[in-house]
Amino acid sequence: MHLVSSKIVILLFSHINNTLFFMSKMNSHIISAIFKFLKTRPSFDTVGIESYRQLLEKGAMAFQPDKSVKCEAFHIDHIPAEWLTPPKISNNRVIFYVHGGGYIAGSINSHRALASRIALAANARLLIFEYRLAPEHPFPAGLTDVNTAYQWLVNKNVLDKNNYSKSICIMGDSAGGGLSLALLAQILNENLPKPACSILISPWIDLECNNTSHIENREKDPMLGQKVLKKTARLYTDKDLSHPLISPIHNNFSGCCPVLIQVGENEVLLDDAKLLTQKLKQAGANVELEVWKDMFHVWHYFARYLSEGQRAIKIIGKFIQHHIHN
Repeated sequence: MHLVSSKIVILLFSHINNTLFFMSKMNSHIISAIFKFLKTRPSFDTVGIESYRQLLEKGAMAFQPDKSVKCEAFHIDHIPAEWLTPPKISNNRVIFYVHGGGYIAGSINSHRALASRIALAANARLLIFEYRLAPEHPFPAGLTDVNTAYQWLVNKNVLDKNNYSKSICIMGDSAGGGLSLALLAQILNENLPKPACSILISPWIDLECNNTSHIENREKDPMLGQKVLKKTARLYTDKDLSHPLISPIHNNFSGCCPVLIQVGENEVLLDDAKLLTQKLKQAGANVELEVWKDMFHVWHYFARYLSEGQRAIKIIGKFIQHHIHN
């Protein structure tokens, strides 16, 4: 998920105050307002990485978590982490959430609201944490932290050790979707305990950024572009971008758990999702691809204001409940 500044806070709250907010006409106005803002937002290469991160953190003020969700901060070794616990949960259901931010930004704070809505929809505890970010900590530092957090989840008696493969959903958005897929590939390749299912939201899983949708959707995508993504990829690593743990689409997914992929019709990353779907199907996996009409990168982030985000999260919740029973 990329930049959201205080401008969008004022813009969106003005829409909320309108009593016609939930009418389809107003919803179209909200989409237009979000598109207009996203097309004019600064990027990390114009304001610098630190300012970019700060703006993302400040923007999170407009997206507060649901008040019914309990937030419990702690550490996994050196990794800041947080449990999000809705009032109604299944003890056998845990979401392992990897936040997005282009490998260079994002945090628990920036994604707490989105994660809380997903936890509520799934009636599940959700673990969110902060992996090390590039360029200070290039590949494989972030992925190492993701692996550490996952191993902690399955080894520290958080779950019934005889049942954890039936209890965990690995989930991530954008670059967090890429890290989630890389983790899943390692689990499969090393014969580690598999999760019950996985969900990828607008995943960035091919850092070479040469798929056709980068060209076809360059005028439609209000948030991402091939040029900036390629610069971001080089901040993440100076290694071969086709490396299967850097661009995890280049893995063998035989034996993979069920996967749900949601992507916006207007995204430059649309082909990442489509090509991964084909690869998963060829590997014999149960995969569901949803291409959401008129939607942009990780539109779920705006679920407080956008009905499409609310509906997408509801589907996510049902998918998790279907694959991880009480």
